[in-house]
Amino acid sequence: MKTSSPVPRHATDTTTSVTGLRTADDSGLVATPYPMPRLSWSLTGERPGILQHAYEIEVSADASFSDTTSSGNVESDTVTDHPWPAQPLNSRETRYWRVRVRTDLGWTEWSDAARVEAALLDDVDWAARPVHLPSDRGRSSPGPVPLLRREFHLPAEPVSARLYVTSLGVHRTTVNGRAVSEDLLEPGWTSYPNRLLYATYDVTGLLRTGANALSAAVGDGWYRGHLTWHKNRDVYGDTTALLAQLEVNLADGTRVTVTTDGHWKGGYGDLLAADLYDGCERDLRHEPDGWRLPGFVDTDWEPAATLPLPTGLTQRAHPPVRVVQVIRPERRTLPDGSIAVDAGENITGWLRLRVDGPKGSTVTVRHAEVLDGDGRLLTSILRGARATDQYTLAGGTAELTPEFTFHGFRYAEIGTSPDVTVEAIEVEVVASDLRRIGEFRCSDERVNTLYANVVRSQRGNFLAVPTDCPQRDERLGWTGDIMAFAPTACATFDSGSFLDSWLTDLRIEQRPDGAVPMVIPDVPLGELPPAELPFAGAAAGWGDAATVVPTALYEAYGRRDMLNRHYAAMRAWVEFTVDHLDEDGTWSGNAQLGDWLDPAAPPEDPARATTDSAYVATAFVAHSARLLADTARELGRLDDAVRYEALHGRTAEAAWRKWGDHARTTQTGCALALSFGIAPDTERADVGKALAGLVRANGGRIATGFLGTPFVLPALSGTGHTAEAYELLLNPECPGWLYQVARGATTMWERWDAIRPDGTIDVENAGTMLSFNHYAYGAVAAWLYRSVAGLRPTAPGYRTLDIAPRPGSTLTSAEASITTPYGTASVAWSISGDTLTVKAVLPPGTTGRFSPPEGWRCAEAVDGLASGSHLLSLRPVIGP
Repeated sequence: MKTSSPVPRHATDTTTSVTGLRTADDSGLVATPYPMPRLSWSLTGERPGILQHAYEIEVSADASFSDTTSSGNVESDTVTDHPWPAQPLNSRETRYWRVRVRTDLGWTEWSDAARVEAALLDDVDWAARPVHLPSDRGRSSPGPVPLLRREFHLPAEPVSARLYVTSLGVHRTTVNGRAVSEDLLEPGWTSYPNRLLYATYDVTGLLRTGANALSAAVGDGWYRGHLTWHKNRDVYGDTTALLAQLEVNLADGTRVTVTTDGHWKGGYGDLLAADLYDGCERDLRHEPDGWRLPGFVDTDWEPAATLPLPTGLTQRAHPPVRVVQVIRPERRTLPDGSIAVDAGENITGWLRLRVDGPKGSTVTVRHAEVLDGDGRLLTSILRGARATDQYTLAGGTAELTPEFTFHGFRYAEIGTSPDVTVEAIEVEVVASDLRRIGEFRCSDERVNTLYANVVRSQRGNFLAVPTDCPQRDERLGWTGDIMAFAPTACATFDSGSFLDSWLTDLRIEQRPDGAVPMVIPDVPLGELPPAELPFAGAAAGWGDAATVVPTALYEAYGRRDMLNRHYAAMRAWVEFTVDHLDEDGTWSGNAQLGDWLDPAAPPEDPARATTDSAYVATAFVAHSARLLADTARELGRLDDAVRYEALHGRTAEAAWRKWGDHARTTQTGCALALSFGIAPDTERADVGKALAGLVRANGGRIATGFLGTPFVLPALSGTGHTAEAYELLLNPECPGWLYQVARGATTMWERWDAIRPDGTIDVENAGTMLSFNHYAYGAVAAWLYRSVAGLRPTAPGYRTLDIAPRPGSTLTSAEASITTPYGTASVAWSISGDTLTVKAVLPPGTTGRFSPPEGWRCAEAVDGLASGSHLLSLRPVIGP
């Protein structure tokens, strides 16, 4: 939307400032991978009603802006995703940019300058080649982790230095014995044959005049380690390798470049094995003393060999994996002398120990999410994942942490040699370090616990890729899970660049016919345990991540570049579904997973849902067609918009004609019919009543699986059945969200009944597909934000908002806030007596509207909401 303001040409707005300058790169690194970065900013000011009408961006080679390139006066009311107005950056080039905006009062002052530096943008910039140890190549099982090093001399003081580094595998790199960053498991997991991420670090402060050493340990990680329940190895290659290029500018004006090449040497140390599923084995007696420092004698180490430059080298643009929280757990001694550890919550990470013991003594740490009937670790549901860290001490006090692994657990057991003292225990929580942007609270502490569980599950499963679970031998980027969860994910954490990266791999891995693999990055799955369903290459609800996730990103962050970048994958997926429609316009083929883990499905056959899987598949064809049509319209692709809107209409009509009666009989059937526009407008009210009746007849118990759950509450409240929506939300019986809370859950479960009402765990019938940290059912939090609290976007990036609280049941208050691209928007409501009070805050640059809940009336007329704070008082409607 473009607007203009009738202000004098040279008027100045001294009440508004431009702050928060940022690019689409959210990596936290010193450089950007984008030669023409997209630009965004925020507005600050105390006065109400601040709106941007236009902007001007200046770009300069220096911070003084003595010679600038300007965008000119650009009419725009959005603060996000604006084009770079200057020539593209060259590799290593640094420039500065600033912005001012025009409001209704005139032009603001120029913002402070923001610096942007380009990474290595072309393969020709890489003089380095990956290096590996020939003796390490071709191992068929986890073994010693290679150590690689190179010494070099700096003849003058270093004034600036950049280290560009990545690996085949996962690496820990140091300069002169000091870690180059706090980042973990770099470079994460991508479609390695096509795209390998690297990082750019400022290491100036780690260097010194004279002798220096650059060193790294390189573990198997996702590249060569175990993957999937088959525990396949060498999926991407049979050797790990390090790729590093250090460029140092010296005080005398010269540059020294140190690269991984044939001058490197390598050996082995204390890391005897490190695997993502199995854990880490360390023998501190084998750590070569001083190997990370200059002066180490490495004559016994073998020369490294080089490999070709990998394909698709790109700097990471999303946040790294890091330790994001430290917990001091409870500990107690078990009858056998081992130490039981309870973190108090289900987490992803590991234990950090301080121990003391003689040389050769041992420490073993085992992990599990839950305890068995005897109060010991229940590890059978981990399947083939050993989830065990083992240490042998070198003598004396030692700090112990695992390397190149992670565990999903709440409980751990520490077994030691008799002469070892465990002096301190900490739990380090590990995740991709995304910025928290959403908050929610209400008057029901059970719902607050549910919300906290959703947050933990997202944090624990957003580790390099959006995984299904962090504990067993799986931990894969399942498309169906993130399809269900994406709107919640984008409101709770700033997930933009993280999911943008994952979608980039989706586009790469997508089959030529448009089919989307079940997991991204794509790895061979074989059969799905325990159900023996062959993977036909695509399934409804799973492949629809191609359309749903980009839509969620655009709605949350307003970044048109993301939408445009992923449009081809969206379109290809929809065309794949079109090619598989039957003559009657429905989709009955492929091995559909359907409404996976419907609570009525047999434990051993989670795909046998009560809602016909062909109906579900066809409904998703219609849904993705409509999302694609909306995207095409947004991007100006009008022919596509017409084509896919018509496809939505035809498919919805076909689905309703064939399954309309059936859809009314299940919660998922009704929810999809209402949410996806399957039910004709003339029948929506009746379908809403049918859904509400199903909820009441089932005693408020949920009856939806992975594909129905995200839509059932919005379908109820959207058709005026708020009471039944709250009945589902607040139901404490199995199955239900609050049933999990009542059973002590601290994260979301994979199965509604993972712990049965009698407190037992149904391992016998559920088999080993029993995770206690699966975020899919956490999709409920989107409804908490948007309906319970009433904070919902009505334009991309929350440029406009609906303040639409929907009180219900026993709740007397609720509040939510989301840090949008414009700033923090919030709403809080409370009921006291016969008064409903609503407080809303809209950030500068936005507008909103207030939609009162049914049965309440504002004391004053509210035509619209400007930016700023608002206090509204409502009373019950009396009479017709």
